[in-house]
Amino acid sequence: MSEETKAIVTVSQMARMVGLSRARFYQLQKAGAFPPPLYAVETRRPIYDEELQKVCLEVRRRNCGVNGKPILFYARRVTLPPASARNPTPKRPKNEHAGLIDALH
Repeated sequence: MSEETKAIVTVSQMARMVGLSRARFYQLQKAGAFPPPLYAVETRRPIYDEELQKVCLEVRRRNCGVNGKPILFYARRVTLPPASARNPTPKRPKNEHAGLIDALH
């Protein structure tokens, strides 16, 4: 989670700043937990200015939406490697040529 604000950010950047996927951020925005974005006049792109960024970061910090309802933010899942990768069994070398090696000695 980033606490540093910029002059303006996109919705994707704002979602990253609060540690959420863009889809989850939009979901919470639609529910009223996060404020809606402003729209750039020339491009009609949704943006968050510095003040709205601070509001969003405060929502995340307090776990309370701008609508006054509490929000539970789950920690991202840590995926573990498969058990075979965590505890590899030592492989024994194949002795396909054991007879040949014995003959050379």
